[in-house]
Amino acid sequence: MTVRVVELADYTIGDLDGIGPVLPVRFDGALVLIGPVSDGVCVGCAEDARLATLGSSVPRGDRRMRLGGLASPALRPLVTVLVDRVLADPAAYRDKVVALRTDLATVGEHRVRPRPGGCPTCGPLPEDSPETVVREPVPVVPGTLRGPNPLTEGDALRRELFDLRHGPVGGMYRIGDLTVAAVSAELGGGQAGFGRTADYAEAERVALYEAVERHAGMRPRRVTTVVEASYAELGDRALDPTRLGLPDHESPHVVPYHPDVRTRWVHGWSYTHGRPVLVPEHVAYWGYGERRFVDETSNGCGAGNSLTEAVLYGLFEVAERDAFLMAWYQRTPLRSLRVRDDVTAHIADRLAQLGYRLELYDATNDLGVPSVLSLARSPRQPHAFFAAGAGLDPDAAMRSAAAEVVMDVEAGAKRYRVEPGDYDTDRLRRLLRDPRLIRGMEDHVNVNGLTEAVERHDFLVPGPEVDLRVPDVPRDDLDALLEHYVRKWAGLGLEVIAVDQSDPVVRDRLGLHSAKVIVPGTVPMTFGELNRRTQGIPRLRLAGPPLPHPFP
Repeated sequence: MTVRVVELADYTIGDLDGIGPVLPVRFDGALVLIGPVSDGVCVGCAEDARLATLGSSVPRGDRRMRLGGLASPALRPLVTVLVDRVLADPAAYRDKVVALRTDLATVGEHRVRPRPGGCPTCGPLPEDSPETVVREPVPVVPGTLRGPNPLTEGDALRRELFDLRHGPVGGMYRIGDLTVAAVSAELGGGQAGFGRTADYAEAERVALYEAVERHAGMRPRRVTTVVEASYAELGDRALDPTRLGLPDHESPHVVPYHPDVRTRWVHGWSYTHGRPVLVPEHVAYWGYGERRFVDETSNGCGAGNSLTEAVLYGLFEVAERDAFLMAWYQRTPLRSLRVRDDVTAHIADRLAQLGYRLELYDATNDLGVPSVLSLARSPRQPHAFFAAGAGLDPDAAMRSAAAEVVMDVEAGAKRYRVEPGDYDTDRLRRLLRDPRLIRGMEDHVNVNGLTEAVERHDFLVPGPEVDLRVPDVPRDDLDALLEHYVRKWAGLGLEVIAVDQSDPVVRDRLGLHSAKVIVPGTVPMTFGELNRRTQGIPRLRLAGPPLPHPFP
């Protein structure tokens, strides 16, 4: 293959379209960027990823944008050597950029990928269509509820996902001052995955898994938009939006639902009925879509080493959030849980040093997934922080709920120092009097920490401690475990629907899949009181207007 070198000291992103195969050499201030060879990932996608890691203040997606600059003449011999290296094996650089820092004379290689939303030049998205989900046994790694995946062993997960210059994870940070290990994996657009575990290696791994989940869940990565129609036109081919629970209030964020309102739909799969079903695009992808009937969150998103595993972990999250909200909205007295895990005991000890008592409650409900509500309670303000955890390992569920709540206590103290206006007592009291003013996650947390809000959680009273009961379910086959919960929930009148959100690049390179699980009739997690959805959910029996939840 003959590759032509094209040096671009002043160019627009679209200048190389249709003239390949070429090796683009471009300059941006103190950077010389060589590649990728243009019959692979296009230079437009490479630049889009690079700009995304620089933050939201940097413009992206404008094909008129120009880069300009010239390399120092002293480094021209090095540029020539690097170009020759690429030309000697162009196939190896179809998805790589060589970056030279001319101020430091340092060189790095960065693997790039087609832009997440698809690229007509190097990564067109396939048309969406109904697909049959093939069910088959999925064995587990002993001692876990994860399937085997050699593609993520060792440092492969970090090596594939983390790149300071091109992402998709552009930063990995250890966070927190407490000895619970916490790591954030920063994505473009202000999103991040978080890991909170007993050690930093595992926390980093969890954070990267969650970054994959967030990356895939915000917008389509594998299909183009499909059907534009109203529910009235689609009928039983589609999920009836009223089953999701429509907003309790008029909201500026959504369009009032009517069966004749047109919106965009993508294909999901009903595990309950074994058939395809159309789902509103803005429900399947929580950061995307127009003409929204509901303001969706990442609730129900999961990642795993197979689609079955991703769906199962999405299902666990649906159960966790439903258990928390059912208990909160119905003011359900819960049993205190006995701590048996050293990490959780350590978290309780550290919280005590900060003036908070850790309380863990059994929030498991009719869904049958062991669920934990954690409460850090203090006589001083903020009086309370809440979190949750769920899963078939009771110690892990309690550990997860405890680790999240201790991080929220710490983060709250830091936010108070950095953004004291968010904690202004007069402002929070206005939110207490008029919950419609509650706009986001921080408001939910902060208003429920007020002295005047203590009575909101007086139904949570420490009592005799019990062990979190472990259900008798299949544990050596993830598909059998998923089927157990699909059938159990069907007995409650609940349908399990999943949308395959898998990014094809992540799936092919790492064997990781992503899914959004939607279970109409469970209580959805929402933020901002105008977005709350409690109407039309038969399982939820309210004695009066529900109080704003404190979930972080």
